Amino acid sequence: MNLSYYQLQQAYEQLEEGYELALAGSEIRGVYFSPNGGCEQAVINWIEKANSSAFILIYSFTLDSIGDSLVDAHNRNIDVKVVFEKSHISGYSEYQRLKSNGVDVRNDTNSQSMHNKVMVVDGQVVLTGSFNWSANGEERNNENLIVVYGNHTANLYEEEFWKIWNASI
Repeated sequence: MNLSYYQLQQAYEQLEEGYELALAGSEIRGVYFSPNGGCEQAVINWIEKANSSAFILIYSFTLDSIGDSLVDAHNRNIDVKVVFEKSHISGYSEYQRLKSNGVDVRNDTNSQSMHNKVMVVDGQVVLTGSFNWSANGEERNNENLIVVYGNHTANLYEEEFWKIWNASI
């Protein structure tokens, strides 16, 4: 499809308006960088603050500390649901440990990679970025995590979570 400059500009402006709408009423509550910049602890802190739910889409998840925090949240009657990228479910993954502790887990059935790194807490807070929940993500790689507070933004991410959750097994 060949689009004119004018058509591309219109499409860009519509995207920009949608982006502004998504961020309307949202606040940045934290920005973290790894290695060793607090990403892991920020995830744990928000899990501990959860009052009702933590819905997660995660590509690589091998950090026991975050797994422990999710099991604790589940034991506090927080509705914890996690979709893992199927190609990253291994002996090192937190998938089996969470599942054996009663946490609702699924693996993504998308034929391509589910490359999200997202957690929605209580339908109000979104943690997202490139941060993989792994030792490499925390200690070696240059990765990032941003915490956004706002119902509209959280609702958009939660809709995406449910779309992937419902298509996963």
